[in-house]
Amino acid sequence: MCKVYAYLRVSTDRQDLENQRMEITAYAARQDLVVDQWLEVEISSRKDISQRRIVELLDRLKRGDVLVVSEVSRLARSMREVHNIMGDLAAKKVEVHIIKQNVVARGEGDMTTDILINAFAMAAQMERTLISQRTKNGLARVKAQGKKLGNPNLERINAARQEKADQGVERLRATLAAFKGQGMTQRRMVEELNGLGIRTAQGCAWSLCGVQRALKRLGL
Repeated sequence: MCKVYAYLRVSTDRQDLENQRMEITAYAARQDLVVDQWLEVEISSRKDISQRRIVELLDRLKRGDVLVVSEVSRLARSMREVHNIMGDLAAKKVEVHIIKQNVVARGEGDMTTDILINAFAMAAQMERTLISQRTKNGLARVKAQGKKLGNPNLERINAARQEKADQGVERLRATLAAFKGQGMTQRRMVEELNGLGIRTAQGCAWSLCGVQRALKRLGL
């Protein structure tokens, strides 16, 4: 029996994943389709097709199955990927529904459909390139104006954190010096500090790395 698959992918925004699900659900209802399996992926399109679970998707799809995606960019990042993936789907006679582009490819090698899909892929690729270039140009312009990039308060925040950490370590100078005078190993110091209920400046339990950093700061 033929199955209907839905493939959803986002980079980071969970909300967009839900939007894709709603869009596919509404489309399936209009087309009298019932989605049997949902394949959801939260990963950047920069990752390879295996990490994006495209290989897994292609393995699952059988002759006569239906695949629904919200747009062609969910499947592939570049025109080459679009060509390869759509070629694999066509060879399996998988019917592909691409909602936003209003395209249904039935794996029949229809030239018009192939041209449309590649045109949409080219547009998506160009849009990504333009966004990237605009971002780079904007950063270069800001830098040329002598403005610092990033959070303007970052230096102050880091200084405050450093001061807090130094104060937290300084209050343990006598304790750590005594531990060292007793010939304790650093691992034993970790156990003693945590056993005494002494916390780090961040209120966390001590770790070996934390003790090593504290000893280094204090010059012990």
